[in-house]
Amino acid sequence: MISHKGHRKRLLNRFEHSGLKGLQDYEIVELMLTFVIARKDTKPMAKDLLFHYKTISAILNADFKELEQFQGIGPKTALFLTLIREVLAYCLCEKYERKSIVSHRKDVEEYLRFHFGMRKDEYIAILFLDNGNRIITTEELAAGTVNQCVVYPRTIMEKALKYGSSSIIMAHNHPGGSSNISEADWNITEKIQTVGKILNIQLLDHILILKNKTISLRELPRWPK
Repeated sequence: MISHKGHRKRLLNRFEHSGLKGLQDYEIVELMLTFVIARKDTKPMAKDLLFHYKTISAILNADFKELEQFQGIGPKTALFLTLIREVLAYCLCEKYERKSIVSHRKDVEEYLRFHFGMRKDEYIAILFLDNGNRIITTEELAAGTVNQCVVYPRTIMEKALKYGSSSIIMAHNHPGGSSNISEADWNITEKIQTVGKILNIQLLDHILILKNKTISLRELPRWPK
């Protein structure tokens, strides 16, 4: 027990003097766990989590119920890790909402990839923008696959009108990692583009979020005119 306390103190001191750059990935996870798991060596658990999820981002984006059942974690620790994720997400919202994003696409990609890039289920989200290309709000509209989005153009435009949005950015992820743009991806893009023109609400982009990159459909030749 004394040894664990000494190790924890040394780990915390290293973070205090060098920040996260002074720690290996498993040590970052280990340090987080020490704040919620007392009187136990958290290094093996940290290494097991990284072995299973591969990255810290994937750990933080893991489903609460899945984390809760991970050996040694339990509900309190799972809730703590979920809290860290939600705080980070909140900070990103503070950083990007009401700020211009069109000329800083990397910021949009970071914002979207953090929220959706690690998830195992497929989600569709819409960024609603004002006439100054600033984010009014972001809504996660659906779980499932793009193939199930037959009603979304109407729903999306109703929300855009509600928020007074001048333009929107659509985003969805491919949890399996495929970078292929499907016919369903293009069909929903074309439908939203068509309805948006009628209502004078521009579809600025449809972004596919993968684990380590994003793909802009607007930059592809098939983007609807």
